[in-house]
Amino acid sequence: MLGPLFGLVFLIYPIRAVFTSDPTSMRVFLALGGAALFAGVFLWLMWMQVPLWSASAQPSEVRKRRATIAFLAGLAIALNLALGSEWRVLFFHVNVAAGIMLLTRDAYVAIAGLAVTTLALGIFSGMAWLALPTAAIGLWATAFVRQVATVAELRSAREELARLAVSEERLRFARDLHDLLGHSLSLITLKSELAGRLLPTAPEKAATEVHDIEGVARQALREVREAVAGYRQPTLDEELTGASEMLAAAGIACRIENHAGVLPSAVDAVLAWTVREGTTNVIRHSRATHCRIVLAREGAEVYAEIMDDGRSYREENGEDSGSGLSGLTERVATFAGRVEAVSLPDGGFRLRVGLPTRSDVERSAWPEPKLDDGFTGEDGRR
Repeated sequence: MLGPLFGLVFLIYPIRAVFTSDPTSMRVFLALGGAALFAGVFLWLMWMQVPLWSASAQPSEVRKRRATIAFLAGLAIALNLALGSEWRVLFFHVNVAAGIMLLTRDAYVAIAGLAVTTLALGIFSGMAWLALPTAAIGLWATAFVRQVATVAELRSAREELARLAVSEERLRFARDLHDLLGHSLSLITLKSELAGRLLPTAPEKAATEVHDIEGVARQALREVREAVAGYRQPTLDEELTGASEMLAAAGIACRIENHAGVLPSAVDAVLAWTVREGTTNVIRHSRATHCRIVLAREGAEVYAEIMDDGRSYREENGEDSGSGLSGLTERVATFAGRVEAVSLPDGGFRLRVGLPTRSDVERSAWPEPKLDDGFTGEDGRR
């Protein structure tokens, strides 16, 4: 804003013209008073006010700016008519003020009006050519302030994107940490209970379970360190093996059918999380005796299905569901997949996750995610 303010130095030219031509008291009074009034209003507008960069500006502010620009334009025209064509330099200042301080549409109207006025006055004084630089200066001011506004908006958008990225990364890390520790701690709890039951009658087997607990704890510590160091993608084969061991330790008969074949790494990771969450859900809440895990393809979709014959967790314990399926649903939503978690008519519970098997390049063209609103089943499992 300092450039337009320094431009007020050019007021010396029309004032000097008055003193060198016909310095009557009235002309001197009009020149000094008019110049002081114009400079004061111009300084107040350019120094104390904020440019209207957004069309959502307050109507009162818009009206105030319009009235101020109209006053400056009227004063410039009056001084030009009363004191001579030298005062036409004020049109440059008015156009700059209009381009910077008004909304785009209002600025163009003001610039066009002053250009026409300059042209009309110039026809009689032989200075019609001033209409072109007058309009050019106004358009330059308009383009300049819009460029500054665009840069400010881009900077704000970049900061917002960075903030959202940090927030998303925090949510992802919290979700992954929950999944990692929830699985391992559940297995430690089950093996600890089993070791406690075996200790009086089969101390050798109890010692084996305690040894397994140590291994699971070390594995959990390693996974947490990997999660802190960087993103850890589980593999489907590892999770299927872990699910089989975990269900066996809980005394639940398990049948695994894997017909999915080779999958893209991202899809493989999401299905691995599905098996982990579904298995943890069965062990914690179902009180089931049998569990079946199926992975297969169905057209352009691959799905994972975990079914059990358990009873209602909420009816048995009166507790609320957890947040595991919420985190799983968020993962699946990023792949335009589907999550179904329902109670079966004949008893039991089924978790099914379906994902498209298309490549990452095609993922941007996938449809919007379709999530089941009722992923918390009738029996209250998470």
